[in-house]
Amino acid sequence: MSNDRSQSNPATVLFRRIHYRLAASKIRRPLAWWRHLGLRREDVILGCYPRSGGTWLRFTLFEILTGQPANFNSVNSAFRGLTDHRHGWPLLPGAGRFIGSHEPFRREYRKAVYLVRDARDVALSEFDFEKNLGIRRAGFDEYLEDMLLGRKRYGSWQDHVVSWIDSPLAQAGNLLLIRYEDLRQDSVAMFTRLVNFLGARIEPGSVERALANNSIEKMREKEDKLYGEENYADVPRRPEKGLQPGGRFVRAGKMGNWQEKLTPEQLRRIEEHTAAVLRRLQYPVVSLDTAPAQLMR
Repeated sequence: MSNDRSQSNPATVLFRRIHYRLAASKIRRPLAWWRHLGLRREDVILGCYPRSGGTWLRFTLFEILTGQPANFNSVNSAFRGLTDHRHGWPLLPGAGRFIGSHEPFRREYRKAVYLVRDARDVALSEFDFEKNLGIRRAGFDEYLEDMLLGRKRYGSWQDHVVSWIDSPLAQAGNLLLIRYEDLRQDSVAMFTRLVNFLGARIEPGSVERALANNSIEKMREKEDKLYGEENYADVPRRPEKGLQPGGRFVRAGKMGNWQEKLTPEQLRRIEEHTAAVLRRLQYPVVSLDTAPAQLMR
């Protein structure tokens, strides 16, 4: 199979758009139910809204737990998503698996890590991601309406977060909440906390080594290498190469990028819907706290 896959091929773009729409329709409900069959009590779920930093977390954690080099083939083989979780590697105590989920909280989950990222950065990242794949034809303002009003595959950002942080798992102490920003700024301490929550035993220095091997720059190198590999088609849940020049799956992972990118009106629109959750997570709310009284109603 050729690795030059003609990403600008209209048929490729059309397929992606149809798949995306079907995945966001009611047809996904029975599929979601089926995908959750076979979860074990020992499994730990990694829950997050799309574009919240889950790929970087999984790459780094894979190296911490296994000592093996992390690449898209090894990581996606070990840490499966719900679609193919039955093939995940039993790397956790009791032969548990680390399984990724973008779903809102579900009662099938017994223990979980929830990775959350500032909604304003999530919005910018996911919009660019969808645009780069040819999925999104409308502009950013239209995308915001879909995201904030829950017209996305996994609902609105704010409802997704609340479903997890108010879940029975959180109340029972079986949910570890991690902010992406904390994971980036205090990486050694946060990954150590994650490993302890998982109950895993690791070699001294493994956290530091894994972090050094999975910087954003090195992960971008791994992505670029992936597209040229002969076994690309066999890589589980492989990222799709983008349509735009320079477009990629692994983005810059910046924190606070919204402060430069969002217009005042876009910021106000996002915070109208997400302010209560942002404050709960100790993110700053800007537009509503400084806006005139009539805008705060």
